Amino acid sequence: MKCLIFIEEIEIGEANLEVIDETMGAIGGILVPFPAYQKFQHLVQDQCELKGVSNITDFNYKISTGDKLDLYPIGGIGITDMKGIDEIYIECARLNLNKIKTFK
Repeated sequence: MKCLIFIEEIEIGEANLEVIDETMGAIGGILVPFPAYQKFQHLVQDQCELKGVSNITDFNYKISTGDKLDLYPIGGIGITDMKGIDEIYIECARLNLNKIKTFK
């Protein structure tokens, strides 16, 4: 499912998210960054280099579905953007079962 990705209220990209682990309520996919992501990219990459992922404790990441449904995963949202690698990955965990089924 195509979703918009935010930091606070700033749209930083979009991703086609799919179930990666149903038992953990986890979805993930490749983040296609918008120009606004460039303002945050060096910080995200520094956080990834330090601890492997930039997560919701670093930025107030938000995911919104195409029908404007905001997701609130209990396990948080993380972005992996490593320097020198072109692919940016976003994932979240512990979505409730009703929401995870919409991504199948």
